[in-house]
Amino acid sequence: MDRQELKAKIMKAFTVALPILLVAILAMLVVVAMKLSDPQFIPTLGGVDDGTTTTTTTGEEEPEPEPDPSSKGLTFISNGDGTCSLDGIGECDDSFIIVPMESPDGDIVTEIASGAFKNCSDIKGIELCETIMSIGSYAFYGSAIREIEIPSTVREIGNYAFAGCKYLTEITVVPSNPNYSSLSGVLYSKDGDVLITYPAGKTENSVIIGREVTEIANMAFYKCSYIKKVTYHGTERSWRAIEIGAGNDVIDEAIIYYSGDYSSDK
Repeated sequence: MDRQELKAKIMKAFTVALPILLVAILAMLVVVAMKLSDPQFIPTLGGVDDGTTTTTTTGEEEPEPEPDPSSKGLTFISNGDGTCSLDGIGECDDSFIIVPMESPDGDIVTEIASGAFKNCSDIKGIELCETIMSIGSYAFYGSAIREIEIPSTVREIGNYAFAGCKYLTEITVVPSNPNYSSLSGVLYSKDGDVLITYPAGKTENSVIIGREVTEIANMAFYKCSYIKKVTYHGTERSWRAIEIGAGNDVIDEAIIYYSGDYSSDK
C-alpha cells in the first residue's frame, strides 16, 4: 500500500468516527448539565465525601428533624447536680406552657418551684414532662390554668399548689402515680382518704364526698363559691370525725346530706 492510499484510508476512518465522537461528547454534556441543575446534587472534591456534605442523586429530600415544641423563655434554677427547677414564666409568652425535659443549660427539669406560676394570668394550661418529681407550694396558686394532668413521676405536691385557680375545672392524675389519684377532676391522695384540691372553676353547686375521706386538706375548697350542698356517703357521726382544714369555709356553710346508714355508726 503506497502512502497516498494509506492517507486516504485514515481520512475515511476519521470521517466516520468524528460524528460518533461528537454525539458522545454532547451526551456527556447533557448529563452533566442535568445533574448541575438538580438542587439535590452537591459535588464533592475529587469525588470523595468528606462528611460535611451529602450527595443525593435520587431527588428524595431527607426528612428534617421535628421542631422542639417545648416553651421557650422560661426561667430555671440549677440544683448543681445535673437537675434544675422551673422557677417562673420568664420571657415566655405562650398561653399553653409545655415544660421541657431539659433547661437551656442541659439540666434535667425535676421540679416546679414554689410559687413558679403564682397569680400568673397569662397561662391557660400547662403540660408537665415525665421528669417532674415535685410541684412546690403555691406553684399555680391563683393562676389562670384551666386543667392539668399530673404525670406518674410526681411524688410530692406542696401546700396550696392549685388553690384559688378560679378557672381550673379539672385535675387529672395518671393512674400509675404512686402517691396521688383523681376522681371527677378532684385531686386526692392515692388511697382517696385525703381530699387535696377541689378545682375552684367547677360550676356544680353540689359535691359528693366518699366515706373513705378522713381529711379535707387546708384550702382544698378555697374560692369554690358555687358549692351550696355536700352529699356525704357516710353518716353524720363519721362526717364529724373528718379533719377539715382551714380555708374551707364553703364546706362549713354548705348543707350536708348523709347517705350512709346512721344506725351503723352507733
